[in-house]
Amino acid sequence: MTTRDPHEIVEALRNLVDDPEGLQRRVQGVVSDVQGETFTGTALDGAVTATVSGLGALQSIEISTMAKRTTDNLTLGDAVTEAVAAAEHNARATLVSRVVGDAMRQRFGVLLDESRLRRLIPE
Repeated sequence: MTTRDPHEIVEALRNLVDDPEGLQRRVQGVVSDVQGETFTGTALDGAVTATVSGLGALQSIEISTMAKRTTDNLTLGDAVTEAVAAAEHNARATLVSRVVGDAMRQRFGVLLDESRLRRLIPE
């Protein structure tokens, strides 16, 4: 997914809805919901797993015993970075897709079901 300016996203969402204040309340609800969830990312064929909160705060890193014993430090460090980035991406993609999905459901809910909405939201 291409990272976009958050201000652009907010302005685009405002143009999608008739009630911007209502959208803001719904977005705050979505953010609160996602904040309480956890998201993972892996690297090194699953030997490294990072877990972040819905807002991207790092919660844990797990490295398999075999990876600790057989992988050099530089490769292991790169794998940790990759796993954290993947977890953050998963959290961010979920947050964006839920916010955009909510706005689009409000505007086009009769026309778009959940599967059609997913096709419109980039990963």
